[in-house]
Amino acid sequence: MSLLKGEDLSLGIGVEATRGTLVDPQKWIPARTPTGINVEVLKALIKETKGSGISSQGSEVVQRKAVGDLEFNLRSEGIGYILKSLIGKCTTASVYGTVNSHTFEILANNPQFPAISLGLSQPGQQDYAYNGALIKSLELRTPVDDLVNATIEFEARDEAEHTSYVPAYVATDYIFRPFDVEIKLATSKAGLAAAEAINVKELSLKIANNARAQQNIGSITPTDMIANLLDIEGSLTLDYEGDTYHDLYKDGTYRAMQITLSRSDVDLGGGYSPSIIIQLDRVSFETSSPDRPIDDIVRDSFDFKAHYSDTDSEAINVVVQNTVDDYNNA
Repeated sequence: MSLLKGEDLSLGIGVEATRGTLVDPQKWIPARTPTGINVEVLKALIKETKGSGISSQGSEVVQRKAVGDLEFNLRSEGIGYILKSLIGKCTTASVYGTVNSHTFEILANNPQFPAISLGLSQPGQQDYAYNGALIKSLELRTPVDDLVNATIEFEARDEAEHTSYVPAYVATDYIFRPFDVEIKLATSKAGLAAAEAINVKELSLKIANNARAQQNIGSITPTDMIANLLDIEGSLTLDYEGDTYHDLYKDGTYRAMQITLSRSDVDLGGGYSPSIIIQLDRVSFETSSPDRPIDDIVRDSFDFKAHYSDTDSEAINVVVQNTVDDYNNA
């Protein structure tokens, strides 16, 4: 059997029609580094009083699931499959011709967020499929000198051998550059549209639903994966140009935040561009870390936390605009 290079590995994702029942990938995600997906086996050592002089007499598998991560450049189409599993609810509406707007919101009062199947392609080697998976976290990064990129973590019920995958990629899954990013703050969500963009050196945002396995007696693998309460936090770094943000931190003042990624150079039709708009309804600045070098510009770094807003009856919504019909099962 031939050797395998890391760059040859591909991970695909598909929305399951029935929880835990494998489906083929609907989207293959080009990765910055090979995925860390792997089967995770929990074993119990057999320790008994047999006078053997050895600490154990064997081990038995008691649980099995699959876990992993993937680092990738953020793209305009594949992100929808991730957000649906991570946040829970997706509503799709047509805006012009084949252009659709997909709104992702928290699935309330139901810990069973949409389950996905994952496919691992290893050309010339054994391929694997992973059922009943949930995306448990997404970390988004917007460096000033690199492509906008992200890392996801996921858990799946089990690993199974697959005959053969044939990964396919489409040119319409557009990447985002640092100059495609715009960040706004306003006193309320209603004021974000008219707010001016702020000058930010770098931003990171992490959304985690704290998914965990439902393990029951009678099954070696989890019977389900369920989501928990969402944690939404991040950080931003900007040149010090006054005490505006310092005072927000010091006084405990809340702000609404909007992170917009838009490929204005791409026309999907009717003047609509591939875009991702993330709105956080109630953000507080939790820590402040000034950087004051003697030979460079003084900068401020703040860690922030997103909260539930009683006024808006939500904490986050994400709108993705592209030509994908929907993010349902194929």
